[in-house]
Amino acid sequence: MSAPIKTNKPKSSMKIDNAPTPHNTPSSVLAGSYLKNGNPVTKDKLPPTISEEDIQTALSGSQPLLLESIQQKLGTLVGQDSGYIDSLPQVVKNRIFALKKLQSDLFSLEKDFQVEMFELEHKYLQKYAPLHSRRSEIISGKEEPNEEEVSKGKEIQEKEEGQDFSEEQGEKPSDIKLTAEDIKGIPSFWLTALENLPIVSDTITDRDAEVLEFLEDVTLEYLTEGKPGFLLHFKFSEENPYFKNKVLTKTYYYQSELGYSGDFIYDHADGCEIEWTDNESNATIAVEMRKQRNKTTKQVRTIEKITPIESFFNFFDPPKMNPNEVSEEDEEEYEDLEERLALDYSIGEQIKDKLIPRAVDWFTGAALEFEFNEAEGDEEFGEFDEEDDEDDEEEDDEDEDDFAGKKEEPPECKQS
Repeated sequence: MSAPIKTNKPKSSMKIDNAPTPHNTPSSVLAGSYLKNGNPVTKDKLPPTISEEDIQTALSGSQPLLLESIQQKLGTLVGQDSGYIDSLPQVVKNRIFALKKLQSDLFSLEKDFQVEMFELEHKYLQKYAPLHSRRSEIISGKEEPNEEEVSKGKEIQEKEEGQDFSEEQGEKPSDIKLTAEDIKGIPSFWLTALENLPIVSDTITDRDAEVLEFLEDVTLEYLTEGKPGFLLHFKFSEENPYFKNKVLTKTYYYQSELGYSGDFIYDHADGCEIEWTDNESNATIAVEMRKQRNKTTKQVRTIEKITPIESFFNFFDPPKMNPNEVSEEDEEEYEDLEERLALDYSIGEQIKDKLIPRAVDWFTGAALEFEFNEAEGDEEFGEFDEEDDEDDEEEDDEDEDDFAGKKEEPPECKQS
């Protein structure tokens, strides 16, 4: 489920269309009745190759392969009308029509809820702005924190870690590489925070890290015109030698209609062109120098062979879904593009919802503990396989003593 979109549009200017009604629901087996679109599939609707005797045999569990075959054949019924609704008396159909009307009314209220939520979140984003600005000044070294900020921060840290920070912890002379006057702001703040964000860290190469050392701030803006969505700003230092842009942007758009679950779904994303200083500075390509001899003149010249490579900065050149170039018939290529689009949207959401609000916790690595605990919870309450129940119980009895006292370590916290 995608996260809701925020915007500062007034209710009167927000246009949210009705969600499409789902027509295809996977078929399933329920006490001998095969359901499709919520309607029982009657005997006369079963595929001719499936008999009632086959169904009973399969359901008894004595023929698992037969059950699988039946399920596959019943899958072909998805999207077809069983005729059950048409067979109901008119008085029952009228009740169904009434339920449809009530559902439409509920959906209209849900649209109002989404609009009011957008307005509220935009309102609070404006309240966050001074705090985000102050954070940026301290990180970049343009301003120093005051005594109140430091004192309150120590109190919070002491509560979180149970450690006393009232006395300064000394450093050995051999450990000091820079004096306090040499250090400006918080070095590598955003680089370290990004490297600790799991889904983003996988995209950062060593060359990217050199460029991201000059990243000073990451901010969020909600779109106010056109399609709903959000805009990410990556602000770089004036001293950045790798490209001319002072700010890189990435814009995510959502479809104007609500999804069936009541929130927005992604439409597409737009990046920006990075004005790299030269090919050597460009972290998204590999440059190979080759010598080429002219067969006629025998003269030798040096040419550059440029090869695109994986890079975090490809984030600003997002993949596009072009129906004219990629169709569902090109299954492998289509699935690859869908995976890249899903990853791109996921990175944008992580930066918007996790990195920007909790930047210091991603820098210190404290956020990883919560990330790890959430992942543990998902695994604990995952799907349960009944077929493996007995085997699992036996293994649990055997491994109980070995497991006691062992604790999996959380992901490594990267500090640049």
